[in-house]
Amino acid sequence: MSFFEATLIFLFTVLAIPSFSQLQNKAEYADKPLRIEIPARSVNETYRIIPCGSNGMILFFRSQEIEDESKIKWYFSLYDTNLQLLWVKSIPVLSDLDFRFHQSGKDSLAMLFLHTGKSRGAENDFEIVRIVLKNGTMIVNSGKVQQDADVVAFGIQNGLGWLGYNVKGKAGKILTIRLRQGIVRSFALGQGNQISIKWMQPDSSSATVSTVVSRQVSKKVIEQYMVRYDTAGLIKREIPIGTRDGNGDLTCIQVTAPNPGANLLLGSYGQDLVNSNQKNKVSDESTGFFSCNIINGVQKSINFYNFLEFTNVNSLLGERDIINLKKKALKKNKPLAEYSLDFSLLLHPVFIWNDQRVLTAEVFSPQYHTESFTDFDYYGRPYTNSFSVFDGYRFFNTIIAGFDMDGKLLWDNTFEIRNLVSLDLSTKVVVFPTGNDLVLCYFSDGKVGTKFIHENTVVEKPEFAPIDLLYPDDKMLSESKGRIVPWYGNYFITYGYQEIKNIAIETNNKRLVYYFSKLRFEN
Repeated sequence: MSFFEATLIFLFTVLAIPSFSQLQNKAEYADKPLRIEIPARSVNETYRIIPCGSNGMILFFRSQEIEDESKIKWYFSLYDTNLQLLWVKSIPVLSDLDFRFHQSGKDSLAMLFLHTGKSRGAENDFEIVRIVLKNGTMIVNSGKVQQDADVVAFGIQNGLGWLGYNVKGKAGKILTIRLRQGIVRSFALGQGNQISIKWMQPDSSSATVSTVVSRQVSKKVIEQYMVRYDTAGLIKREIPIGTRDGNGDLTCIQVTAPNPGANLLLGSYGQDLVNSNQKNKVSDESTGFFSCNIINGVQKSINFYNFLEFTNVNSLLGERDIINLKKKALKKNKPLAEYSLDFSLLLHPVFIWNDQRVLTAEVFSPQYHTESFTDFDYYGRPYTNSFSVFDGYRFFNTIIAGFDMDGKLLWDNTFEIRNLVSLDLSTKVVVFPTGNDLVLCYFSDGKVGTKFIHENTVVEKPEFAPIDLLYPDDKMLSESKGRIVPWYGNYFITYGYQEIKNIAIETNNKRLVYYFSKLRFEN
């Protein structure tokens, strides 16, 4: 038995019927994993899951039921921690909206639905759906944002909803909505063009919002500020974030508060585009991690850590490539920090472990394949046409690092991601502490891959354990949109679409399902 098979304990199961009716008696299925299957017609159906801690989990999807000319029904189901169905509710949502963000509360869930596709009007609609988990009560607030808005942040605090959005070539804006009264207002981040939100979080103690904004002053100059706004857009506090020469934009940012009056900014940065000799460089590519320590409104330090200088850089790039870069830097008498790997990253929220701040980022890149077909010219002569088809985003590595409370880098490590391509640009790796170690895991091809680390040390090398299917004779043929997400305590949920064949059945032995399963981690 592998380590994973020993540590991932599968509970008992029940099988859901298509109408989401009451689950069958668990005693009949005592030898099966706690897994629910819903028949699916294709992997493009809209089932989604949001864990809600000890309150259970929400399964929701967009139906084909039209409420009126402009709205369509979405169905929401709450399952308890034993995957027993508690209630099913539906609510009409504008037909051109889709789910984008959510925020979990102590006993509620807030979801933001945004406009998708192109619009002919000057404004687009949005809806905030708040769900009281205990009884399924749903409260809806609606509003509009300008058509070219790219909503990048959402939060609710003290009866206020906050939407932060950027506008290409213009100043971004923050929209507030008083949830009880339904009053919607918005304000610009500042005067001038090309001001964008990098991070946003409503303040819990007042009707203000804290942000990190970036201002493109010129082609050569980018400025960053930590700014607190009130609901009218008045700046209550503004702190410039100074960067050293040769470094450009702070590409991804997370903010923590180690102590009262202190803020520690952690994230990634990109090399200055003007000074970069690399062709086809994308502006949001990251060169390394940074830390910025702010105490009582004053920046005390800022540090930049190039990925090329990390202890585990060999797992990010081939050893021969690293040697060649070092030789190139030595030959030109330049520090290695002036070169970069330039990754596209997705940042995780920062968490505390052993009095450290731990920053995790997943490395991804777009993946395409080429398709060709034969056509004929005017004279009937054949020729070949080729075009690129977007497959999705390939996730191929995870970078994790620990910082002390002052922002000093203490250690770094990596976790390779194998065979994971997704159209959904969201984080796939779960990181959680167990004893004195950290566990990193992800789900792909019906297996959970895990790695145990302690700072720079690899405690347990990556292992892969399959997730049990519903019946002993089931065999997974394909998987799509598989995920593993934390639930509560040491419990997790895996979910996705699977095509399964049961070799014990002679006819009609294949089924396509959307499933979700409860797992328990034991060290």
